[in-house]
Amino acid sequence: MSDPALRIESLSVRYPNGFEALHDISFSVPVDAAVGIVGASGSGKSTLIRAILGLLPSGSHVSGEITVGGHDVLHADTATMRTWRGRLIGYVGQDPFAACDPLRSVRHHIEEAWHAHRLRPPADAVAQGLAALAVADPDRRAGQRPHQWSGGMLQRATTVAAAAHRPLVTLADEPTSALDTDLADGSLTLLRKSCRSLLLVSHDLASVGRHTDHVVVLDRGRVVEAGEAAVLLSSPRSTVTSSLLEASAPRPLQRPPVNGSTAVELRSVSKAYDERTPVITGTDLSLHRHEIVGVVGPSGSGKSTLLRLLSGQERPDSGDVLADGMPLWTRGRQGSPRLPRRGWIMPVFQDPVTSLNPRWALWRTISEPLVLRGERLSRRQRQERARAALDGVGLGHIDISRRPGSLSVGECQRAAIVRAVIADPGVIVADEPTASLDAEAAATVAALFRRLADEGAAVLVVSHDERRLRSYADRVLRMHQGRATP
Repeated sequence: MSDPALRIESLSVRYPNGFEALHDISFSVPVDAAVGIVGASGSGKSTLIRAILGLLPSGSHVSGEITVGGHDVLHADTATMRTWRGRLIGYVGQDPFAACDPLRSVRHHIEEAWHAHRLRPPADAVAQGLAALAVADPDRRAGQRPHQWSGGMLQRATTVAAAAHRPLVTLADEPTSALDTDLADGSLTLLRKSCRSLLLVSHDLASVGRHTDHVVVLDRGRVVEAGEAAVLLSSPRSTVTSSLLEASAPRPLQRPPVNGSTAVELRSVSKAYDERTPVITGTDLSLHRHEIVGVVGPSGSGKSTLLRLLSGQERPDSGDVLADGMPLWTRGRQGSPRLPRRGWIMPVFQDPVTSLNPRWALWRTISEPLVLRGERLSRRQRQERARAALDGVGLGHIDISRRPGSLSVGECQRAAIVRAVIADPGVIVADEPTASLDAEAAATVAALFRRLADEGAAVLVVSHDERRLRSYADRVLRMHQGRATP
């Protein structure tokens, strides 16, 4: 084939609100090659993916050229794009939960890759695809609903669906953000084998270096550097690339042990979603004030369930959860958890986009915990508090009247973190809080958690990024056979 798999020429994108997300972008992806796109959150990476898929918001102004295998994508009609998506253009989204219908099984989600084109899925295709990505008991697990899977496992299911037809080019938007290193490498290796060409958007520079041939660096919607992956990531010319690489190599935390009082405690806690799937078994855990505890482990090991139990989002099947020395749950099966005060435990969810109200302006979402805590604030005061809080995580430039749908996933994640900490909670529980962030933004969030703990909060962070976690956590526990151990 004489044409490249994907060609982008002088592409510019301006959203309906006037924000220019991309400016004069040009690069190509050769057939049977892989190109990585890196850059800070909000640099335009996800906008680029949406433009190629023809999924930009109505009213967006797009100029330039986009071709896939010589086909003009930018000017194709809706019906044509539907036939191309999945067969000519594969897609692995950044948000696996949003990609699935919560009322249908994971199997249905994967088989939709065939049904969307009026094809019958091959026998055992779902189970075989999941098994190749290390999903245990894949035939049974495929019958479960998305909420019964971890984010990392669901991301693997989305990868299987994207590779169903071995498309000419696959667009992968942070496809391994919820996976540990070994699983991430396995998923990307399978993805590379299952498509002709790959466009990989990722904040994980090491992974990009291992799995791509060429790298394009974006900053504020512009290409600031491009070149061969091995050369560019070892000898960058741009200060933007140099900053990203420096932030990608955090150093382990060195400090004396914490001596704070107990904020939350689990005593012999167990949790199972069905008889065949015990998730947490007889676990003991104490979380102290002035302390950050990290939890690592493979996808599906129970990390997120442990977090939900500790925060009162789920009731244990057996055992006790104590918050500030008092039982969180009554002995009966009904009722809500009893917290020391409203907002005393604040969560940061794994799925940042859906955790923000899509109809509310950013300032309203962020300042809502202040209102629920009982503070009487004017609209202007709430906006000022929200603006100051966003500035603390590097989002001081964001228009606080914007809706979550106009932000990148990484920007939504930082907004969700700000919302969780704005009312000074006693305990913060964060599920993969840096998974959607570039290295510099992740370092900013880590520093924020460290400051909150030093000021007296107790923080529990679930993450697959153990290296980053050890740069700011006082101790790191590993999930194994339903228990968290040092």
